[in-house]
Amino acid sequence: MLFLRISVSELRKILKQGNLNHIEITTKNYEFFGYQLLEFLLSTTTNNKIQPIIPEKTPDRIIRAKEVQNMTKLSRTTLWRLESKGEFPYRVSLGGNSVGWKLSEIKEWIDGR
Repeated sequence: MLFLRISVSELRKILKQGNLNHIEITTKNYEFFGYQLLEFLLSTTTNNKIQPIIPEKTPDRIIRAKEVQNMTKLSRTTLWRLESKGEFPYRVSLGGNSVGWKLSEIKEWIDGR
């Protein structure tokens, strides 16, 4: 599990060192952050392996090309070719030359293979 883009073990090290003063979140990512925080707190405060209560529909997020490549094990060129044939989810423009994909669509595509 990633917590604010770092692993739980790295976060525990930071907490033990006392280097964590505050966490700042924006209105765009507070829901996703809340679910991650709940999962982290449940895993560290209970001895039981209690599954966090997360609504069926969690907020979707946009992932960048590197994460898509890691999930699909496909090169950027192969992703582009599949997308142009309509065989892969379409990218979302993030402004400028930045693009991303909806995580839910990538997961759905992987499950359908």
